[in-house]
Amino acid sequence: MGSSNNGNTARRLFENPQITADITGVNEQLIHRFKIILSTITCSQAIDAEKFQIYCIDTAKLCIDLYGWYYMPITVHKVLIHGSKIVSEAILPIGMLSEEAQEARNKDYRRYRLYHSRKTGRSSTNEDVMHHLLISSDPYINSFRTKLKLKKLDYHEDVKKLLINEIE
Repeated sequence: MGSSNNGNTARRLFENPQITADITGVNEQLIHRFKIILSTITCSQAIDAEKFQIYCIDTAKLCIDLYGWYYMPITVHKVLIHGSKIVSEAILPIGMLSEEAQEARNKDYRRYRLYHSRKTGRSSTNEDVMHHLLISSDPYINSFRTKLKLKKLDYHEDVKKLLINEIE
């Protein structure tokens, strides 16, 4: 669902660079390099800023060599030229700063509002929901919950090379 700018469409686009290159006429290697850059910045692992900078600069040079006639969009410029500075200055890995956690809490919000709040007015309902959200996000209370086993994500080999602790 959603518009053509959603994550599923982007994943399908970068899934097979050869087919995408045949359809769009864009260089296959450039599509692959953008796939690696986007996968790297969305992963929740620490990124090696120096390796990432070299990879991004090489990608920018390739982009200019192939499509120098096309004005590079400002967002692409920011990622390719300034992305390593953002990665090195960020306290957390960039992938941890996504909207995923917020989106995951929507179901909790609906459940707390429906089953665990007073229905006497908006203020009291929101107050009760907020209390439940605060309680459920408390680190001390969460320490008593059973730990979920997270599945290990399978990153592309080129992404693994750009991370600080290369994943085996």
